[in-house]
Amino acid sequence: MTHTRRLGRPIQAATALVLLACAGCWDEPVPYATMGAGGSGPGGGAGGTSAGSAGSAGGVGGAGGAGDATATGGSIGAAGGSSAGSAGGGRGGQVTVQVWPTSDAVVVVDSMNQFSNNLSDLSYQPPAGGMGDVLWGIQNDPSTLYCLLWNGTTWAAMTQDGWTYGKLLHYPTGLGAPDAEGVTRAEPSSTAIYVAAERDNEAGGVSRMSVLRYDFSGTAASLTATNEWNLTADLPASPANNGIEGVTWIPDSYLVANRFVDEAAVAVYDPSRYPNHGTGLFFIAHEAGNIYGYALDHSAGTFTRVATIASGQPAIMSVYFDRDVGNLWTYCDNSCNNQASVLRMASGRFVVQYLYTHPATLPNSNMEGIALAPESECAQGRKSFFWTDDDDYGGHAIYRGSIPCGQLP
Repeated sequence: MTHTRRLGRPIQAATALVLLACAGCWDEPVPYATMGAGGSGPGGGAGGTSAGSAGSAGGVGGAGGAGDATATGGSIGAAGGSSAGSAGGGRGGQVTVQVWPTSDAVVVVDSMNQFSNNLSDLSYQPPAGGMGDVLWGIQNDPSTLYCLLWNGTTWAAMTQDGWTYGKLLHYPTGLGAPDAEGVTRAEPSSTAIYVAAERDNEAGGVSRMSVLRYDFSGTAASLTATNEWNLTADLPASPANNGIEGVTWIPDSYLVANRFVDEAAVAVYDPSRYPNHGTGLFFIAHEAGNIYGYALDHSAGTFTRVATIASGQPAIMSVYFDRDVGNLWTYCDNSCNNQASVLRMASGRFVVQYLYTHPATLPNSNMEGIALAPESECAQGRKSFFWTDDDDYGGHAIYRGSIPCGQLP
């Protein structure tokens, strides 16, 4: 199924440049019913029983060892103990696995056989400036980026500007086919999108763990990367198909406000140390279970690793930062029974706060990607949580459930 969306009012000069982000696919924010037997909306929380009130974060002892810094740029004492807890635990305490924090039924939100297998990750772009929701999807083979729009029933492909069947991805040379496993957006006003790849499908036996930047504003049927940051030499040696699995972006404003510890500088994070890195850092999910934070220089093409974080999982296939709440989610597929972990900042470092089993109504299939709706789309105390099934179980690849709005109980 395809679906075309247009602006419901004339485009003003001030917004014309922004609309290049996905020209032709925008509309007014869509009113919708809450999810349940009667219907579903693009990103709002599920209907049914209301979620419990948010409680304070618990389950983890205090972060151990980080020395105090008196100002941004001040020195940090050596961290005590391991950089993060082992699977099932956080720094300074043990985390108990809990049931999923809502009981709403998980539903499919794509059409039957809309995708073949290998849909690996999602990034949710909320409405802004009169523009409607977009769900960006990434497929690792064939390497394809999708611009998906809510049509009232499913997330369907935008049909303008070459997006009907998605757009094939290439390296900066215009060649190759990145094994695209993760996708994220950075500054919402930008027409850039970032993809994490673990190898070139045309050289499938060789590890090539990269972050690639694409400009999606054109109308061509394929996209050539404007930048590639090849992180292979900086990451643990990995088999070609067991490397980078996800990527998410965290704004500098959040990191500075929470006195994020820059492990490269051994100091509180100061964005001015990293010229041309934009306005945030990129956090990479490695299948072996760690998350790695990077400042990416968009001019020189260089990078600096600023953090190594244990996810609390034996393996992770996706990572997603909730910009409204400050939770860093990771997800492991059916090799870990589709378990999620949630990390929060404590003493300037991300530490595991929660471990969750998958919702009872989510198939225990190969769920490799996740995405979250923003707080602005909360309904009845909940907001939507999305999964991608790399195996396309039962002919469906995109599922939607819910999590509580605000901080997790």
